[in-house]
Amino acid sequence: MLNQMGISWQSPRVTRLCEPEHWFLAAILTALVLYGPHSASAAHLDEATPACGDTGSLPLETLGSDKKQRTLLFQQAAACVSEGKALRAITIFSALIEIDPKDAAAYLNRGSVQGALGEKGLAMSDYSTAISLQPDLVEAWYNRGTTLAHLRQYELAIADFTEAIRLKPDLALAYCNRGYANFQLSRYDEALGDYTKAIALDPRRLIYCYFRRGTFYLTIGAYQKAVDDLTKVLEQKPSEAIALSRRGQAYEGLGQLDRARDDFRAALEVNPNLESASEGIGRLTEH
Repeated sequence: MLNQMGISWQSPRVTRLCEPEHWFLAAILTALVLYGPHSASAAHLDEATPACGDTGSLPLETLGSDKKQRTLLFQQAAACVSEGKALRAITIFSALIEIDPKDAAAYLNRGSVQGALGEKGLAMSDYSTAISLQPDLVEAWYNRGTTLAHLRQYELAIADFTEAIRLKPDLALAYCNRGYANFQLSRYDEALGDYTKAIALDPRRLIYCYFRRGTFYLTIGAYQKAVDDLTKVLEQKPSEAIALSRRGQAYEGLGQLDRARDDFRAALEVNPNLESASEGIGRLTEH
C-alpha cells in the first residue's frame, strides 16, 4: 500500500531500535550559544578577548550598562563555555541579566548552558523568558523545541520548531528535529518530508539527519533507502556502532546476509554490548 509520498509501508523483519542514541542529542547540544544583539560568537574571539578565569579577565564588579563592556562579558562567557567552565558562564550571564533583566540574548545563552548541563527545567524557563522579551528570537524557539523533544513533549516541540522555521525558513536543524518529533508520533509522511528538507538544506553538516532518515526507512521496511542513508553516515563516521547495526538490519531485510553479518560484527567490535548487533549475529548464525 502506497502512502501519500509513494512509498510502500512494509512490516520490517527486524525492529529493535531502542539503543541509547546521541545523534539527536547532537542537535540539542549544538544549540546556538551566544546569539543576540549584544553577543559575539566564540568563533570570532580575538587575542584581546578576556579568557575565562584568567587574571586578565574582565571582573564582574566592573559590569555596567556600557555596550562594549557587556559584549566583553558575553565573550568571556563564550570562553568559559569553550573551556568547559559552564558554571562560570552561568554566573556571568546571571550578572548580565541582573543588570538588564530585558536582555533576551542573556536568557537565551544562559538557557543553552543550562541545557548542556542537563538542567532542562531551568533551560526551558530561560528560553521562554527570552521568547517573551524578543518573540522573533529564532534560536530561543529552536532551543526550547529541542528541549521539549528531549522531554518527549512532541506536540509542543513541533509547535516551537514550526515557529522557528517560520522565522528562519532555511534552519535545517529545526526541520531535522521536527522530523524526529513527527516520527515519534508516527506521522511518517511529515517526518520524511522534514528529514528530506533538512538534508537538502545542509547535506554535508547534518549527517545525523541521514541517520534519522535511515532509521525511518528501516522502520517502514524501505531497506535499500535505509542502506543508502546509513552508508552516508558511515562514510563520515565509520565506527558508529548503531549506524553499523542498523545498516546490518537493512541488509538482512534485503537478504544480503553476508553484508549484514559484516556490519553486525563491525558494530560489536566497537560496542560489544550492543544488543541489536548481538541479536543480528544470533539470527544469522541460525541460517
